Amino acid sequence: MAFWEDWSWKKLTIWATVILVGVGLIVVLVVAFGVVLPPKAKADDAVLQRFSLSPGSPASNSTISYNVTATVSLWNPNIHRAIEYGPLAVAFSFNGSRFDESATVPAFEHKPRKEATVLVTVGGAGKPIKLTAAGVKEFSSENDTAKFDVEMRLDTTLQYKGRKAKCPLVVVCPLQLQLVDPDVAATAFQRTKCTILRAKKSGC
Repeated sequence: MAFWEDWSWKKLTIWATVILVGVGLIVVLVVAFGVVLPPKAKADDAVLQRFSLSPGSPASNSTISYNVTATVSLWNPNIHRAIEYGPLAVAFSFNGSRFDESATVPAFEHKPRKEATVLVTVGGAGKPIKLTAAGVKEFSSENDTAKFDVEMRLDTTLQYKGRKAKCPLVVVCPLQLQLVDPDVAATAFQRTKCTILRAKKSGC
């Protein structure tokens, strides 16, 4: 009797192990092929070599001169699916007011479980910026410390490999930039997590 009881427990243990392994395999396959995850993004580096404001009257007639370089990395967390990005439109803002929308990044494919890097350099002199009076005051305050809060935004569409839907995607990166002399070594940039905004629609 003890022999059969021992044999039954062994058999039950084996079957339980087989079932758990099978369930685990199913979960992995579902995640790999049935679930799509949005990319993750972070700002790896940014350099501000020029940032000067000529306040206007009213404040919305102000102009700005600038030179900004920023590097953003995108991570594709999906195990199986590549991501196809459309062209990326890049915009920079200060205090909620855009001052540059000139940069674009060509469309590209993002391999699964890989990191892709986007490098953007923009510059301009006497460009219009529609600030409020409070925005002009904030610029003056940040200018005293030579540290500026600038927002970088990337707008694009993405399409997961094997799916038809083309999904709007927005990447928003808050950058705290230290104004540096171009002839002097740049200060260390604090890596910043970016916010991913995506459409809530089927296939996205």
